[in-house]
Amino acid sequence: MLAYVFSHRPAPGGDVDEYEEVLRDFHRLLASSSLDGFVSSSTYRIGDGYSDWYLVESSAALDALNEVAVTGARAASHHAAARMAVDGVGKLLSLADGKPDPEARVEARFAKPPGMPYADLYAALRPITASAGGALWRRMMVLGPPPEFCLTSAARVEMPAAIRAEALERTRI
Repeated sequence: MLAYVFSHRPAPGGDVDEYEEVLRDFHRLLASSSLDGFVSSSTYRIGDGYSDWYLVESSAALDALNEVAVTGARAASHHAAARMAVDGVGKLLSLADGKPDPEARVEARFAKPPGMPYADLYAALRPITASAGGALWRRMMVLGPPPEFCLTSAARVEMPAAIRAEALERTRI
């Protein structure tokens, strides 16, 4: 499974309530489209910014998602959100372990500790990813900004000592 994550914030002076309503409308319309390989989408408020998470079964679904997002019934809400947003940046993540939970309320963002093999990192995080709501995402092909990993969980978790993570609360809108 892949996640295309688009982070953004409302333009200075913008109406946050209106911004969130436009985002909710867009995701409702996207959910009603029949798109092969599309799993789900959600927007999360994180601090004064937002992240849209688009889950797809494979990279083959990304082209169709890109087309469907800006056409048909979704065009007006997508264009309204785009006009209201600034500082947009996207990244592509691959599910490394666990099961995504759209209700996960925490994102822990971190880099792999220097010298630690990936297999050891995954093993150290397995107790978290095996729990309800735990999912480990890894940035693909350096597509997008660092850090390389994002661990989502239902609540704050104790990370292994070698991992320096920035844990952020998120609220699904």
